[in-house]
Amino acid sequence: MVKIFFKLAISCLLTSLPFYLLAFSKDRTTYSYRIPCRIKNGTNPELFIMTLGNVQTQLSQGTFDPQQDLVILRDDTQIKNYYKDTLNIKYFRPIDKTHFPLPPSGWCSWYYYYQEIPADEIKKNAEWMAENLKEYGALYCQIDDGWQGSGHGLGENRDWTTIDKRFSGGMEELAAYISQLGLLPGIWLAPHGQSNKKVVNKWNTFLLKKDGSSASSTWEGTYLLDPTAPHADEYFQNLFSTLADEWGYVYFKIDGQPIVINEYKDKQSFMKIPNLDPIESYRHTLNIIRETIGPDRYLLGCWGIPLDGIGIMDGSRTGGDIVLSWDGGFMTALEATMHYYYLHNIAWYCDPDVMCLRHPLTLDMARAWATLQGLTGQVLMASDRLTDLSQNRVEIMKRIYPAVDIRPLDLFPSRKNKKIWDLKINHLGRNYDVVGCFNYKTDKTDMVYLNWEDLGLGAGAKIHLFDFWEGEYLGCWEKGYFVNLAPASCRVLTLVAAGESPQLISTNRHITQGWVDLIELSYDSKTNTYHGESQVIGNDTYELRFAFPRGGKGYRVKAAEAENLETVVKNHQGWASVQFTSPVSKRISWKVVFESADLYNYPISNPNEINVEPVGFSGLKLSWQPNYSLTAGYHVYYDKKLVGMTPVSHVILRNLDLSEKDLIEIAAVWYDGTESKKKASTKIVLSQLYPGEVFLSDIEPEYAIASWGGAPKSDKAIDNRPLIIGDKIYSKGIGTHAVSDIEYSLKGHYKTYTAEVGMDEYSTKCKRGSVIFKVYGDGKLLWESEVMTFSDPALPIKIDISDVDKLRLHVDDAGDGINYDHANWGNAKIEK
Repeated sequence: MVKIFFKLAISCLLTSLPFYLLAFSKDRTTYSYRIPCRIKNGTNPELFIMTLGNVQTQLSQGTFDPQQDLVILRDDTQIKNYYKDTLNIKYFRPIDKTHFPLPPSGWCSWYYYYQEIPADEIKKNAEWMAENLKEYGALYCQIDDGWQGSGHGLGENRDWTTIDKRFSGGMEELAAYISQLGLLPGIWLAPHGQSNKKVVNKWNTFLLKKDGSSASSTWEGTYLLDPTAPHADEYFQNLFSTLADEWGYVYFKIDGQPIVINEYKDKQSFMKIPNLDPIESYRHTLNIIRETIGPDRYLLGCWGIPLDGIGIMDGSRTGGDIVLSWDGGFMTALEATMHYYYLHNIAWYCDPDVMCLRHPLTLDMARAWATLQGLTGQVLMASDRLTDLSQNRVEIMKRIYPAVDIRPLDLFPSRKNKKIWDLKINHLGRNYDVVGCFNYKTDKTDMVYLNWEDLGLGAGAKIHLFDFWEGEYLGCWEKGYFVNLAPASCRVLTLVAAGESPQLISTNRHITQGWVDLIELSYDSKTNTYHGESQVIGNDTYELRFAFPRGGKGYRVKAAEAENLETVVKNHQGWASVQFTSPVSKRISWKVVFESADLYNYPISNPNEINVEPVGFSGLKLSWQPNYSLTAGYHVYYDKKLVGMTPVSHVILRNLDLSEKDLIEIAAVWYDGTESKKKASTKIVLSQLYPGEVFLSDIEPEYAIASWGGAPKSDKAIDNRPLIIGDKIYSKGIGTHAVSDIEYSLKGHYKTYTAEVGMDEYSTKCKRGSVIFKVYGDGKLLWESEVMTFSDPALPIKIDISDVDKLRLHVDDAGDGINYDHANWGNAKIEK
């Protein structure tokens, strides 16, 4: 009876879904065609590229055939078994999208309630989600740890046969309640573990020592399932048929999977059949789970990244648990994305862990976290107490639900946290880019330069820009654009190549700006009229944004219609918006008519004198007093070539090959491209850019990564405490964590590198940890320490780096894992 109810519920739910949940996944099956790809960075190492729709881009380096696991480069070079051999994904199999054409979107209980979760709170969040987010695509309501057993942590908590007293109505009743709201119930468990001795004795299918005690007591449970035991399959069949068929859950988050894998490797001697391949034994347990729950229920692996589950799991977590902070939350999700996004929507759906948007995260931080999810299309699960979120946080959520069919162009892991995320979209004949620009620093502003040629838009193109989160048109510019970023923030800019008529540049429904909502779109050049059809959400004001050609003939919206709804037209200089609100969710046909209009122009005055400061050894910060009178911004020229436009009176130029002959010029500019009659100019003085000695913590590295704690820290330890080795406190230096790489471009201007290296005070206090320090120059090992432990004093080093361009500081674990490996480069300094 439960099976019949489940199938009917799913069928009714799917048939009642709005257009964007039924139709925006253009491919519901395993990929049977080649997709564009990159297998390494291009000219801009900060660029991270995704695609949505049938995208063709000159930035692709070739194509990937998922069925054959074959990369064919533009020069016809073939790389066979690319995922299996090159990327070392042993069990690679292309994702089957038949049953799950899109990643799950919804809510998870863990990161607000943890184990303190009563059934009533689950219901409150489910009710809120059904009322406020379901029509936006949030469907899954996942109950995490806390529903089971009678204790906390381990102990009696890993007992899947006992329901906690806070769930007095039972788990079946709760799943039915969630389903009746039109949502899909999910449940967490660590299924290979068990803590109830009676269950262990009943099944006789767990790893035991000869005296009957547990052979494997871990986070997974006091006891661990023996996959080779005669009744192991039956145990899992009984467990998951209860959860799925009797209780009605359709989403299963199975935790602690790498623990299971490692224990099976280490505890083979305790197995009933000890000579079987432990990985194959583990995969056998997953296959039993899959066969029991069937293909229509979602299976998510969890804890780090259980790569051995590829081909069986529908998706997996790809990083550690987040916490409610920038460094421990957003940065954790970021690093998971950088390291493993190449698997997403290719082998399975990646889950960088949940998204949190609540206080004390700033609104900028919340937008950045939402952008990470929205531009990548990874599994999208919120984990706040939904009823408590402020309206501006709820608005952010509405603009990224649901997760859509985005996949990576970049089929390789990234060693650095890239700042420019380019989502290329092809939809209804519209080819456009939605670009996320990120500043990961919490204490400094930053500037990102968008180079049209780097983005594959053409060096001579004129590009319209629209700021999605701010709802503001930024103009139409050539060559590039400088994006100013507050600390711990991002901006999302839509880029559209300019034409000779009005263009739809953005919609407000979803961060993809058209993919979810636009069903039909056409333009009649004879009547200057756009016709379209959009799927809108009831009582959510829908906005169409149009950009006009730069210079020459001006335009404005003459009239707008949206069936029988009232429309609100707002005409601006260079762009216009049309709004309408439907009382119910439905498809709305609309029409927008344009007419000629006058443009306002302001006579541009000349810019002020330029100041130049170094940024590392291959970058410059230019600043000048802003013009007193009106401007759109400033054109920046380097060596007499236009670089791009900045709306503010400063820019940062990076990756330059600096020369005394290089000329820098600034021209004030109006929105039509008209420049000031004169430019401010200056020449570079190299002696001012390369002082005699420099602390490395005072300059910007080319890249800096660490395996824990976010990016390496300047003048403080990796966990933001003072920089201490032994009993010495360092006011200057770099705090990091193994495994770590920090690289600087010195351009051969320095001769000596000095530092004092050792493990941080944290490791010393814990009496744990060991590392090896290494220094490389242009890829060549220049120096390597012995193994350094928590008890070793600081080690002074002095290394010849004459003629070195790329100086890389590396910290490795010493073969015993990275736990407690907090490492410091005290007083790290270069001298001429």
